[in-house]
Amino acid sequence: MGRFIVIYGSNNLGKSTQLDLLEKTLQEVGRPYTRIKYPIYDSPTGELINRILRPGENETKIEITEAEFQALYAENRRQYEPILRELLASGDVIAEDYIGTGLAWGITKGVDRQYLDEVNRELLKPDLEIMLDGYRFGGGIERRHRHEDVEKGVWERSREVHLQLAQEFGWKVVNANESSEQVHERVLQILAGI
Repeated sequence: MGRFIVIYGSNNLGKSTQLDLLEKTLQEVGRPYTRIKYPIYDSPTGELINRILRPGENETKIEITEAEFQALYAENRRQYEPILRELLASGDVIAEDYIGTGLAWGITKGVDRQYLDEVNRELLKPDLEIMLDGYRFGGGIERRHRHEDVEKGVWERSREVHLQLAQEFGWKVVNANESSEQVHERVLQILAGI
């Protein structure tokens, strides 16, 4: 069975770049893998999540509580889990975001922690969780995104919550503000330890 490896971090810290580099390394060594990004948008729940996150200019904004939104994310993960298990049967799965992302944003937005734990209960646990931490890169900020068009201080609060969760769950923390190559080397060192 393959390894389920997840990379976390607040928005705009280079998670996609690190997965690009990890993908390249896995290809070079010939290790079978699949790359995924949560939420899985190619699904009924994923399409709804995308409309809530990124309402079009002429679309009516969908009003949903943060607790309902986090339950929708958890359902998206649950719906995809049979496929995730099949993928792991044939190689590694490297993922951008997963349960920890829902916990971090839910807590940041004031959702009860017990509720968040309950809606994510019984989902497959990753073999390794790595969190990128640092100051965000401004070039990646997405206009009209629910988590970008927020009041001042929310991103910073999300970062704090990510760090608290990293300590609670034992996620490996990597400084995202070094060069992408240095961050990648640190990720590879962590992977070598599992």
